[in-house]
Amino acid sequence: MNQANPYLSVVVTARNDDHGGNLLGRMQAFVNAFINQMTRHHIDSELIIVEWNPPEDRPSLKDVLKWPPTLGSCCVRFIKVPAGIHGRFRHSDVLPLYQMIAKNVGIRRARGCFVLATNIDILFSDELVEYLAAGKLESRRMYRIDRHDVMSGVPADGTPNEQLAYCRTHLVRVNTREGTFRITPEGRRALESVDIAEPDSGVSFGAGWFAVESAGAEGVCRCVENNAEVYVLPSSDPAPPLIFDMEPAFGAGDSPFVLQVVTPDGAKPCSAVIKCRSIVTVQLPAGCRLFRFCVLGGGCTSAHDPRIVNFRVFRCRWGSPEKATGDALRRTVSCEIQAQPASIHTRALGFLAKLRDLRARIANSDRVVQVSIPVGSLMGRLVRMAARVPQSSPSKPDREASFPEPPPGSSTVSPLFLHTNACGDFTLMARDHWFDLRGYPEFEVFSMNIDSVLCYAAHHAGFREEILRDPMRIYHIEHQAGSGWTPEGQAKLFARIAAKGIPWLDYREFVVWAEQMRRFNSTMIFNRQDWGLANDQLTEIVLPAAVSTAI
Repeated sequence: MNQANPYLSVVVTARNDDHGGNLLGRMQAFVNAFINQMTRHHIDSELIIVEWNPPEDRPSLKDVLKWPPTLGSCCVRFIKVPAGIHGRFRHSDVLPLYQMIAKNVGIRRARGCFVLATNIDILFSDELVEYLAAGKLESRRMYRIDRHDVMSGVPADGTPNEQLAYCRTHLVRVNTREGTFRITPEGRRALESVDIAEPDSGVSFGAGWFAVESAGAEGVCRCVENNAEVYVLPSSDPAPPLIFDMEPAFGAGDSPFVLQVVTPDGAKPCSAVIKCRSIVTVQLPAGCRLFRFCVLGGGCTSAHDPRIVNFRVFRCRWGSPEKATGDALRRTVSCEIQAQPASIHTRALGFLAKLRDLRARIANSDRVVQVSIPVGSLMGRLVRMAARVPQSSPSKPDREASFPEPPPGSSTVSPLFLHTNACGDFTLMARDHWFDLRGYPEFEVFSMNIDSVLCYAAHHAGFREEILRDPMRIYHIEHQAGSGWTPEGQAKLFARIAAKGIPWLDYREFVVWAEQMRRFNSTMIFNRQDWGLANDQLTEIVLPAAVSTAI
């Protein structure tokens, strides 16, 4: 083992305060699996555990966790940040751990060629560890990954195979670039109770589809980016036609776009030009269980919204060509996509819904509401709101009112759409790049959105995002609702930190910074050169030697 210069440093932070419930059990599962995997795959590595503000009435994490007789190719380093240093920060009386500053302490002292910032209740799939062991990590990359949340019963003392088998069969939700979704036992994104398709339809939506949103009088809709996956389990084979009610969105700009169906073998058997609110019919060939919607001519962005939303779908159902299109000849086509304008009645309802939404925005906002009305060739696209209500990031729970308008005459750009969902659980870069950025911004606030700032700063510093794809996964062991962000515990979390008077970085402010970084094609550096408590002498204990030193 090359302890002086390992290949990989993994940095986590914690304190023995039972945060989130069964903290020691979750952490034991993490360290057992990590040490075993690093040794089994022969990865020279170090695990840096920053013990921030340890409670005086409880033993240290080093003493309460169980350690194997040999650590193999892994070195474990404990770095202690005492209460005296913690007390120098604002809100230290109500915020016991500054997560991102604590991680900076470990990153600053890491020795690995690459540094992964993660958390103490994360397990890595063997496919991910095999990728790390293959030495495929590259400089000038920022590696991200989807996080799969699993039930809390992961056997802490089980073998890694037993732990990972539990994770694969006890999935709760998945945190992807497009948002956070409940997940089925088969690993697919589950439909919501109110969705664009019926729960028992045998249709589910994968990558490229955003979460369900309100569509006013239309009920609900789903916004769609590109390469949007549709999984189908029809009741018959060949399947009946699959019918979509859709309309262009701001990603298509003011022009029609070409919608293609792409099958798993890469074939593109059909396409249609979508100009307005349309009914689209897809006749699937026998045996087809997956296809993708691909858009040609989309990709535009909206001010203050990083997402690419090319079109949105209001309904998806099985049907017959006669009902959908009135053209019985289409039944004879093996795989075809057709579009027809929605009825005048349907378009009128959509038009009225937009007017009601606009009226509500004007009535409830103390800011100028920008409205653009380009005149197109079809009445269905007569009204297009350029200053639409921005959706909050799918990775963050801040769902407050719209963003402040830019100063008159200023130009704005949308930030790039990076994968910031659950990025605090997995951000991996070369050690030099962490130092180039001076780590996470060291704001003396709750950790929300700080990790996202780091991702955008890294990207605009030239360390481009690379998403590690399934079957590479990280599994997050579920904790108590409200101890960290989950869709179900969001309200409880924010009520708790608000009651204590703890501030956090507002998502809207983060987006403004992301916009500025893209506008000037430049990163932002938030910390001074003493980031990561560089000037403080901290006690380090190294396992298994358990030698106490000052660093």
